[in-house]
Amino acid sequence: MPRAPFRRKSGTRETSQLVRLAEGLSASKSRTEDVYWERELERAVLALLEAGDDEAINRALDRAHDAPGGVFDTLADVVESLSESMTFMTEAGPQRIALFCAPILIWGRTKIPARPLPANVLRDLSVQIGAHIFADGVRFALCDTLFAPDQLPTSYSQTRELLGELKAAIASGRPLKMDPQLLGEAPDVVCDMRMIVGAVQAPEGAPLYAWQTMTTPIEDAMKSALEAWRTQGGAVLKPLLVGFPFQLELPRTFFGACREADLTSRAWSIGAGVAYLEAMTQTPPAQLTATVGGCWGDGLEEYRIGFSIGDATEVAHGCVWPLVTGEDEEAQAIDAIEGALKAAGVGNIVVLSDRLPLEFCDDCGAPYYPNRDGEMLHAELPDAAEGTSVHLH
Repeated sequence: MPRAPFRRKSGTRETSQLVRLAEGLSASKSRTEDVYWERELERAVLALLEAGDDEAINRALDRAHDAPGGVFDTLADVVESLSESMTFMTEAGPQRIALFCAPILIWGRTKIPARPLPANVLRDLSVQIGAHIFADGVRFALCDTLFAPDQLPTSYSQTRELLGELKAAIASGRPLKMDPQLLGEAPDVVCDMRMIVGAVQAPEGAPLYAWQTMTTPIEDAMKSALEAWRTQGGAVLKPLLVGFPFQLELPRTFFGACREADLTSRAWSIGAGVAYLEAMTQTPPAQLTATVGGCWGDGLEEYRIGFSIGDATEVAHGCVWPLVTGEDEEAQAIDAIEGALKAAGVGNIVVLSDRLPLEFCDDCGAPYYPNRDGEMLHAELPDAAEGTSVHLH
């Protein structure tokens, strides 16, 4: 996708207006009042998106973050909704189109592929997504590329621009062809995600997803859809990902799918790290020591897990457990990390109480990970292991 063209620097008026309207909607106490605030806020956000003025939107979100109540969530919901969906008129009546993402958690001992999808794979993926994920009668189109996260749109206006391109692809009945030169290189990391991206269109107010039309409990319907997608969609992708263990996640609307995949990938990266070490060093998980430490910047920002072999003080590998907004309970994060380590079969778990620094390697930019003595070290595979060590995303 081309980058948004240069725009004049926006003033503070647009920023203040977005925050004021979000405050009004957040403070509303009735649906009748909501309608007014939503209409005005959507109109203001849409004008900035169409002008490519992400600077004003981001400034407003920064200011709303410090506002009381739910102002930030209110504004973020509207911005994301207008970036990932739109309505338009056709001869058949109003239509809604939404950008969606189907995340894939993946790891490997060599560089994980991010590549164009062959025509036969696109065709078969479309069959499986249509059969197991979307409601009957919807129309959709896929991008012809298996994206790395770093290759996805980097701004709200670029996200909406991609949605517009997929809208045209749906009308043409063909996948959206991406220019690899505009996507950049995927990072070379052991554990990462890949994304299947597309857009789905239905009459305004009609269901998009299959579980919206079922009479079974929503949780059961979504679980059934995910199992079918993992089985059938996984079979389509397996020939492209030989040698790379992967797990499909449920396709959902773009921003929500990316957030859910980020959360799920934390435990996945621990299991992948243990499997990677076992494959590279022939060390059973029971002989590994995992040291967990909280890293602090302005506050507690993330946990880092350093893996050592046996009683060694060197860190052979590591992974990061980032914290998300609202995760304020340290004990809950530690419990989740320990649960993932135990599920992976790690034999010895050390939890440090020290406040560790957010340190990175000056040469390669990789995070430093703690050992059992609380030292922050560069992760290095033992000399006897094959290949070279790369850090987990």
